[in-house]
Amino acid sequence: MKNILITGFIGNKNSSKILLDNLIKNISMDYLYLENDFEISEKQLKDKLKHNKYDIIFAFGQKPVIKSIYIEKTAKNGNKNLETKYNYIKLKHFLDNYIKNKISENAGNYLCNNIYYKGLEYIKIKKLETEMIFIHIPYIKNMDIKYLCKIFKMYIKNILVNNI
Repeated sequence: MKNILITGFIGNKNSSKILLDNLIKNISMDYLYLENDFEISEKQLKDKLKHNKYDIIFAFGQKPVIKSIYIEKTAKNGNKNLETKYNYIKLKHFLDNYIKNKISENAGNYLCNNIYYKGLEYIKIKKLETEMIFIHIPYIKNMDIKYLCKIFKMYIKNILVNNI
């Protein structure tokens, strides 16, 4: 059985927080609501990783203006790039059956990119056997959150049942 952590940022109107709220009702897993602060969110994630072993981390954040899912394959810090080891192509193929999505190499330059970079960096430095993927989702007004929750619930259950 895979041990999975799902993260999102706090805020009553933050689509990643609302997605987590809905996933909690449906999937028994470990969750982390990240503060909207660079240092605090980084500490939250590192503390969670210090005290728990995860096979996969699904990190969610909201991205303005978009109307589809962005699967982030790269996080950046200045001129340094870190690429996920998660099989994002498999995730894309799954999502292709249900919702518009795309692979992105630009996780932004704010909190989402920061938590992704710091998470990937920590995993690399500590040589953890953990894969992390960051997924940008649209603002709540640009999507059906219950439908999106249903899709990710199916995907995660598929991972758990098939141990892939």
